Amino acid sequence: MEFASAPYVPRDGDSDGPKTSAKKSAPATPTAKHSAGDDVDQVSGNETVTEAPKIGRKIIASFANGQFGRAIPFKGGLRKGTLGIALNCEGKGKGKGKGKGKGTVKVEVPDLGLTFTEDCEAGKVACIYNEVEISTADPDAYVHVNGTSGVRWSVSAGQ
Repeated sequence: MEFASAPYVPRDGDSDGPKTSAKKSAPATPTAKHSAGDDVDQVSGNETVTEAPKIGRKIIASFANGQFGRAIPFKGGLRKGTLGIALNCEGKGKGKGKGKGKGTVKVEVPDLGLTFTEDCEAGKVACIYNEVEISTADPDAYVHVNGTSGVRWSVSAGQ
């Protein structure tokens, strides 16, 4: 027996992932990159990938010990004001030879046009913190984190 399927059309109030009808903020401009040794008062110095970074804002999204890719919704959505995102990452392996123990993590907030990438090395936790001003609230926004093979990461976002 075969079944014909019709395309899914959401009804008012249905929620099936991120919405595309939300108003967009202006493209984001990340702040300067900070390494683990920098004195940055937004980041606690929690240089690990097994715990989400602690930042001086109310956490609206976080994940620890991540690998590969994950979409993380902003709890309560984005509201107007400053959004801060902290990322820690670490490569796996001994780091010997070309490309060994190295990788990257890409962080995106698609609804804002915010994208940044961090290089990750074996045995060293790389840290980065970026802020962007949100001009339009978006209840369905999310952050997408994607790491290359052999990289572990943790992320926190707050407002």
